[in-house]
Amino acid sequence: MSLPAEVIHHIFSFLSPCEIVRLRQVSKKFCDVTHGHTLWTEVYANARFLLPPGPFSWQSDRYLERTLVQSELASKTWTSQPLKMQSRIMTSWNGESDPVLWTVVWGRWCIFLEGKMVQCHDIDSDTYYTLYDGTAHPRFWFTAYTPGATDIDGRCVYLLLVDMTRQEHELRRLLAFRVNDDGLLQPEIIMDCTRIGSGVCNVWESTREFYGSAPFITVRRRQPCLVLDLRTSFLYRLPVHTLPGGLANGSQLHAIDPPWSPSNEIILTKTHVIRVRMYTGESSDTNVLIQAFIIPDLPILHDRNQIGELCLTHEVTIHTSGYLRLSSLLRNSIVSPATGSVNIRLFYVTGTLNISTHNQISCLDLTLPKPVSNADILPISVRSQHLFELTWTFERHTVSDDGYVRGLVFTEAKSPDLGPNSVQKFTIDASGEECTMTISDPGLIHLPTGIEADYDIAFDGTRGRIHYFKEENNLNQVVTVNLA
Repeated sequence: MSLPAEVIHHIFSFLSPCEIVRLRQVSKKFCDVTHGHTLWTEVYANARFLLPPGPFSWQSDRYLERTLVQSELASKTWTSQPLKMQSRIMTSWNGESDPVLWTVVWGRWCIFLEGKMVQCHDIDSDTYYTLYDGTAHPRFWFTAYTPGATDIDGRCVYLLLVDMTRQEHELRRLLAFRVNDDGLLQPEIIMDCTRIGSGVCNVWESTREFYGSAPFITVRRRQPCLVLDLRTSFLYRLPVHTLPGGLANGSQLHAIDPPWSPSNEIILTKTHVIRVRMYTGESSDTNVLIQAFIIPDLPILHDRNQIGELCLTHEVTIHTSGYLRLSSLLRNSIVSPATGSVNIRLFYVTGTLNISTHNQISCLDLTLPKPVSNADILPISVRSQHLFELTWTFERHTVSDDGYVRGLVFTEAKSPDLGPNSVQKFTIDASGEECTMTISDPGLIHLPTGIEADYDIAFDGTRGRIHYFKEENNLNQVVTVNLA
């Protein structure tokens, strides 16, 4: 008796990706049934490990299968086997710029500026091609992209900022690159930054802060914070900080905001824009103000040259004994069908002001009750789950929308000039009610001396890859190394 193809696909969807591929290899009978978009879409949706956004209709079964297998193989050994640096791949180009501008998209496409040309290297196929020709603009400048943003159809949008002014370093264009299996498609201009006004989007302040998560893009994090709604291409500013009564009455209260600190963090979710800001008072404790904003129900914007204002709906103040070093999205918004409340989970790191310090990683659950009126600012319920404590210099992690995390923590040698020399791999499963974390033993890592963590190291958790920059004899190189 033969079963319908859809029944077989449903049964196979409960196998792991590697098990399905193995069936194909052991018997030709399984060759046809283990291919097909329906099967791999269901396997992708049921996977219980880190994956890029998906599945979407435009993603081919070849892409879904390859991505699933790569991530599953990395998950099997990530924290259980010693660190191995293997299969180095070089992205090379000539020229000088300060700073050297490069980035890696989903661990596959290395984007860099060579002269006045924005180039792309497909690491998998070892092919180069031009993304954008800026030779017609005397002050062309490639500054940033956003790796986490997707448009309303689910296609990844990778954005570049282009400086075309002679007098001031202002951002002039926002370019979107949609991705398919073969690479990055030709760009479209989705915003002309000249309409924002002089100085609002300064290139130097946006270079390291430009990022997004559907359906929002943060154009500027520092005041005035600006957020772009990808669905309408309208810009919104976050309201000026207003302290709740408990904080406003504190004596000698001030915000901590050194240039390298993420203490004024903007976190983008599917339902809200979250602002996390740290304050200190006379005691050694710190106060962290968490606020949630939404786009107004009745937007007054009719002209895209206008800038609207987000509406504050929820807020809470929490107290910590350490310095807030990092807060980022760990699991996207989940709306309760029974109560209408929204749960958002954050990756939350506290430590001391020292660069290499003892840090605490926590999973922070924010529950936002359903608003009953447009006027009331509601409290946020906060639940913290402690994950682990460790001393490190810096960390990198990749998170999927449903709460799976794969990351690295680096520890530097005694001399900062020697760069990091020890690393531990970790995974977090924040998909369920309780968060769990696994961390590996320390392992040695060999990177160039003098490497700067903020600019010279990128990480792709899906494939278990790091990418680091080095320069030799006027030749720029981004080295891709598999760690899994």
